[in-house]
Amino acid sequence: MKKRISILALAIITIVSLAGLTGCGEGDNPYKGMDLSEYVKVGQYKGIEAEKIDASVSKQQMGDAIREAQDAAKTNVDLKKGDEIKDGDVVNIDYVGKVNGKKFDGGSAEGYDLTIGSGTFIEGFEAGLVGHEIGEKGIKLNLAFPLNYQSEDLAGKDVVFTVKVNSGTRTVKPEYNLDFVKSQGDYKTTEEYEKALKEKLYKENKAEAEQDQANAIWSKVLSNTKVKKYPKEIVQHYMDNFDKQMDYVAEQNNTTREAIMEQYYGITSEKVLRKQFRESARLLVKQEMVIEYLADKEGLSYTDDEADKLKASIEQQGYDEEQVEQETGRTMEQYVRIELLYEKVQEFLVKEAKIK
Repeated sequence: MKKRISILALAIITIVSLAGLTGCGEGDNPYKGMDLSEYVKVGQYKGIEAEKIDASVSKQQMGDAIREAQDAAKTNVDLKKGDEIKDGDVVNIDYVGKVNGKKFDGGSAEGYDLTIGSGTFIEGFEAGLVGHEIGEKGIKLNLAFPLNYQSEDLAGKDVVFTVKVNSGTRTVKPEYNLDFVKSQGDYKTTEEYEKALKEKLYKENKAEAEQDQANAIWSKVLSNTKVKKYPKEIVQHYMDNFDKQMDYVAEQNNTTREAIMEQYYGITSEKVLRKQFRESARLLVKQEMVIEYLADKEGLSYTDDEADKLKASIEQQGYDEEQVEQETGRTMEQYVRIELLYEKVQEFLVKEAKIK
């Protein structure tokens, strides 16, 4: 199944993608009745040269997948009294810090959970606990505050911490063995597990490679297409929608339009922003027109069942019709139409391509 960009990506309106394309049902198609040959001159679209897909699974990919599975199966275990502390352990400690034999504000605590190696405390504190034991008392750490320490009263001064280790936990990654393999499914041997994993990775590689190939062919078709003129109303519709998205994102993030402009676009000028909106809108309209033109010319269409399945998939992602319209500027039916037509056009272009 081909990968589809989530509608959620539309919230980041600086990214122009086909997920943002919106079309219409025939009864409400903004291009209905238009002779698109008057708007676009589509060049070569059949026989586009493309690279043969490579879906092979490397040893590196297999190793990474196994390590990811091991990481996902990590568990936390309680350390026992007498166990030595290691880097990465989480220890619960009581500590008292003294400078010139006197306690100082913020230098003492009880029941503090510290991850060894996190860099939470000053240099030497966490490393100084490594090798000591759970339950150990009176651990002396002779350290010094850094010269640039936030408190000028403590910066550069020697400090002695007395630490008691109350308890600790450790994250344990399972070894790659038969027991681990059995925990991943109904596998009797590591070879059986690895075969199934390789098949899964191959399917994922194939789907991704096919989509990359289709996208590359589509990009060439767009490059071969010249826009004679743009339908002004449709371009303006997209510009207005981008504008609404800007305000929507600002409201959702409890910030200002100006802040969003600078954060997402790196600009502070409304004039420059409008220019960028226009360029993005024109690119979307160009893509829509090419899709509609090729679908009509080659007699490409989709079934009601395909439309229902896509709509159900969108809803399963948590988007209702109101949200789709809010984020795309079109109705659910309109969005589904252009998405499916785009799929059909891509499939046709790949079928007609010259694969090297």
